Amino acid sequence: MHMAGKNKMTTRDEIISRGSMIDAELSGVIDFLSAQIGCSETKLKPFMDYLKNRSGKMLRARILLLSGRLFGEIKPLHIKLAGVVEMVHSATLLHDDVIDNGSSRRFQATANSLWGANMAVLLGDYLLSRAFDIVSTLGDNDITQFFAQMAQTICRGEMLQNVFRGDFAITMEQYLDIITKKTAVFFADCGMLGAIASDADEDACKQLYEFGNNFGIGFQVADDLVDICGDENQTGKSAGRDFSSKTITMPVIFALRQLDEARKSQLLFQLDSSQPNMGQVLSLLRFAKGVEFTNSQIREYQQKALSAIERFGASPITEELKTLVLSSINK
Repeated sequence: MHMAGKNKMTTRDEIISRGSMIDAELSGVIDFLSAQIGCSETKLKPFMDYLKNRSGKMLRARILLLSGRLFGEIKPLHIKLAGVVEMVHSATLLHDDVIDNGSSRRFQATANSLWGANMAVLLGDYLLSRAFDIVSTLGDNDITQFFAQMAQTICRGEMLQNVFRGDFAITMEQYLDIITKKTAVFFADCGMLGAIASDADEDACKQLYEFGNNFGIGFQVADDLVDICGDENQTGKSAGRDFSSKTITMPVIFALRQLDEARKSQLLFQLDSSQPNMGQVLSLLRFAKGVEFTNSQIREYQQKALSAIERFGASPITEELKTLVLSSINK
């Protein structure tokens, strides 16, 4: 148990960006989460403390709050919804770390590496149950159904990704369908939820859904690329997790279409290896221009996201949304 204390997650000061239009509201979300995560059993306190300290950058909460702020002041409902989406997101990460056998995330030890897969899964389940308990108290059936459908879609995306592990014939369309369901829909729903909670009109809600969807696709494609090209000391999570779990992503799919048979065989050998040579993999991907193609796609989805909020005009809020897109997608 003592190990968890050595792995304290991002502090409040690190989460609050100091200069954001929603600093106070983000602080409110952190307080809300701290108040909602807990239980009476003293033996479980170290695990609850671990959950409270897994705030990360709160990207999805930021999307929701900024989207709501476009139409006026943030309401208590926005704070609660932002807290719930962060709970759902944290739960998916706990489960992902078990599936991928990840040992670190955000420069900290994962729950499964500290206490084993069983406890990590149970912690994720606990967060999900708390999240839906909170949603049920809001008294809004539309929002309750919204969260239920969002959770189902994310689960379908994760299941599809699991089904396609090791399937080297996966198409680009199938890959995009997976990441849309498991990641982009979450971003899109956060944009729409912020607008709905502000009583925005239907067209505005759709535009923010489109913003979040394109943001989310670009974000996931970039994250997949970082898994191959990134430095673990800079990214803060285990590198090469996709390769270890045989999850085929955009640069690999593109390269397999472009390479001659000899080089394709080399790449397939590395994909099927229990200990792939990431240097050789990256060399093959660069030769096939898989990295170049993937970066061009990231930029395209970034631009689509930015275009989706042009109708809201120039303001400090739209500028912050744009900055969020540009700063959150690493290329």
